[in-house]
Amino acid sequence: LERKIFKEMVQYIKKIHKALWVIRSDKRNEIVREIKSEIDERKVAGEKIEDILRDMPSPSKLRREYVQIYGISVFTVFLLSLLACAISFLTLSIIPFTEQSFYSAPVFLIVLSLYIVYITYQFGKTPGLATSISSGIFRIALLYATIFLLNPPLEKGTGITETITSIAIAIIPLLVKNKR
Repeated sequence: LERKIFKEMVQYIKKIHKALWVIRSDKRNEIVREIKSEIDERKVAGEKIEDILRDMPSPSKLRREYVQIYGISVFTVFLLSLLACAISFLTLSIIPFTEQSFYSAPVFLIVLSLYIVYITYQFGKTPGLATSISSGIFRIALLYATIFLLNPPLEKGTGITETITSIAIAIIPLLVKNKR
């Protein structure tokens, strides 16, 4: 029974470490050490491990709290932005590689918009803006690189329309209310 409870404690610590992946690794390790220390102190004080684990907050609750305190890591913002850029690529149906996805481009625009709203809501305006601006800039760069390479050129107004769409994507986080 004691071994099973010890395994539960180890699993809990692992879940916390995994849940805090968005925070800088030094802060994440510090938080995990503090939680382990708290558990150990309570064990020494005579509390049962089952009771201690029952009283501890869930890993997702801890993530929310610590993201509010420390924010997310630059690496996490980079990964989130990279995924937004990958989705952005699929929103430009004028690129030779994606032209067969012409009818799905609006769907990918909606997916990209919802993704940016999710990032902004979960992690705050700064990561949301970083994600949306990087995907908007990527879209514009890809668009104009394609315009110069295409023969025949794009239909009149396509460049302007896609640029306006990219700017609209970039300002989405400004429209999202802060999470309470």
